[in-house]
Order: sequence, then structure tokens, then C-alpha cells
Amino acid sequence: MDAGRVIVAAIVASAIGALLYNVLPLYLGAAQDYRGLDNRAIGFLASAFFLGFSVVTISEFFWIRRLRWGPVVAVAVPVGALSLYLGTLFDSYAILLLSVTVAGGAFAATYGVGTTIIGDTSNPPRWYGIKIAAEAMMGVLLLLVLPVIAVSRWGFDGAVFGIIAALVVLSPFLFWTPARGGKGHESAVLPNDAPEPAENDSPEQTPYIWGPIVALLIFFAGVTSIWGFLERIGAGGGHDAGAVGVLLSVTLVFSMTGSLLASAVGGRFGNVKPFIAGGAAFLAALAVLSGAQQFSLYAAGACTVTLAIGFMLPVAVSEIAALDVDGRYIVLSVPAIGIGSMIGPGIVGMLTRSGSFTPLLVFCAVVVVIACILLAAAAALARPRPAGAD
Repeated sequence: MDAGRVIVAAIVASAIGALLYNVLPLYLGAAQDYRGLDNRAIGFLASAFFLGFSVVTISEFFWIRRLRWGPVVAVAVPVGALSLYLGTLFDSYAILLLSVTVAGGAFAATYGVGTTIIGDTSNPPRWYGIKIAAEAMMGVLLLLVLPVIAVSRWGFDGAVFGIIAALVVLSPFLFWTPARGGKGHESAVLPNDAPEPAENDSPEQTPYIWGPIVALLIFFAGVTSIWGFLERIGAGGGHDAGAVGVLLSVTLVFSMTGSLLASAVGGRFGNVKPFIAGGAAFLAALAVLSGAQQFSLYAAGACTVTLAIGFMLPVAVSEIAALDVDGRYIVLSVPAIGIGSMIGPGIVGMLTRSGSFTPLLVFCAVVVVIACILLAAAAALARPRPAGAD
């Protein structure tokens, strides 16, 4: 699982699965501007995508170690592209919701495969950081290119066509996807003379693994809310749309930097302290974003918040991988992301109907604090106790 081509396939699968998420501000902004949607409508549009995302990733817990991964991605990627294309053919908002829901499920299948492969490597913290950085890099390229080349000419349709073109370019690397992974009795490779493990020989899965899973879910309810509405915050502050678009691409560079920083740290300080440090930076960024009427403050807050997101995500997923014994629970990090991402924008869309983004900032601050508490508590409870302790 540490072979270079396997890791490349995993990173590309994850980048494809996260593609729409990483250009979500552009996609929602184009939908609002060219389809005449309000904040509530684009909030539910984002939630619809992650509804499909979450349904499929929850099911992956049951089949991710049973099905061959190559055929899964070979079917999922075309289905995702065709679903997004369907949304451009009709003016109906209901059809648009349906199309992004199906696309969410297709991209989730691909993302789950990539995430599971990385979890089976010998150093998940390193590769999760690089994986998330690569996802952000694709977002940077699309946010730089699509507004100028596609959206300015073809509007919302141009944004979708640009995403589909990126899928076509990335897909050949998926031919390196392995059939199965290394964890779990179903896929374990044993020496020829080794006895089959007895069923009761497998280590017991710690129940505390649910702590970081739920923490990731709650964290992403805030993350997706601030990311999905970051462009709208800039527009509400009266800033030039072109400047905001360039800034969004710059923020993904900061997100990529945060992920590479997490990769460089590589678990040397554990996962709890880095996650809390990232949470502190996230809260500071929200405070700065409250002054979004000044472009310098808006830019500083946007860059810092994405730096914190890029750093905290691989740390949280690494904690899940560290507590995962049988190799199935790591894939639940994907529905955790999906469910959180589904819940957050819908709530914030309702909270911001008046036009004020203060409720958004407060909501994000609260959920990040709760996530830090959950992850730290689970890690402390799961730590082996000294022999003889009460």
C-alpha cells in the first residue's frame, strides 16, 4: 500500500471526490447569480450535495472491504459528471437539487476509496496531509481558471463544464487503484505457513473511536458553512467580485499549506495538541472576519481560517485512523464530513436570511470548540491505562 502508484491513485481519487467541495463558493455564487437563487436556496443546494455524499459514505462502512475498488471508481466518476451536466439542462430548481444529490453520492464513493487506501499505508498522517493539500491545489487551479475562462462566458453552465473537464483530466490516474487494501481479515495477506487467525484473536475495537468521528462531523458543519459563504461575506462587505475571486484561490493555497504542515508534523506531537492549536487559529480568524468591511481584514481572516481548516482536517482523520483496529471505521470519516457539510449550510442559510453574517461566525465558533473538546476527551479515554490502575 506504500507503492508510489497506489498513493497517487488514492490522492487523485480523493481530489476528484473533493472537487466540487473545493470550488463550492464559485459553484454556489454562479448558481445564485445566474439562476436567481437566494441565500436559503444555495444553502439547501450545498446540503443536497452532501446528502447524497453522506448516504453513500455511510453505506461504504459495509462494502468498502468487500467490493473491488477499481470498478467502484470506474462507475462513480462518470455518474458524477453526468449528474452535474443534468443540472445544466433544465431551469428547474428541483432538478438541480436532484442532480447535485446524485453527484454527491458518486463523488463520495470515489473519495471513500481514496481515504481508505491512505488509511492502510504505514504513515497515514503524512499521506493524509499531502492528500488534502493536493485536493486544495486542484481547487486553487479551478478557482483561478474557471471565473475567467468559463463562468464569464457561459455563466453557471461554464462552472459545471470546467469541473467536468477536470474530472476527465484526472481520471486516467485511477487505473492504478488497487483492488483491495491491507487492513481487516477479509483482505489481509498472510504468509503461506501462517495459521488463519481465530475469530476471537482480533483486537477489540475501542468504542472511543466515535469521539473523533463525531468531532469531525461537528467540525465540518462549521467548516463548510464558513467556506460555502466566504464569497458571500466578501460580497456583503462591498468588495470587488474579481478581487474576491482571486482571494478565494489564495485561501486554498493557505489550506494546502496547512495540510502540508500537518504532513510535516507527522504525528510527532500526537493529534490532540495540534488539533486544539488549529482550533485556536480558527477562532482568531472568525474574529478577524467580523471586520469584513475592510478588505485587508477580510483577506487576513479568510486566509487564516482556511489555513486552520487545511491543518485540522488531516489531524482529525489521523486520530480516527490511530484508533481504528479493523480498518472499516476510517471510511466513516467521509460520512462524518458529508453529514456535517450537509447540516451546516442549511442551518446557516436560515440564520443569514436577514443578510447579516454574524450568526454564521458565532455558529462556526461554537461547533469548533465542541469538536476540540470531543476529540481531546476521546483520545484521553482511549489511552491505555497503566497496569494496576484503579
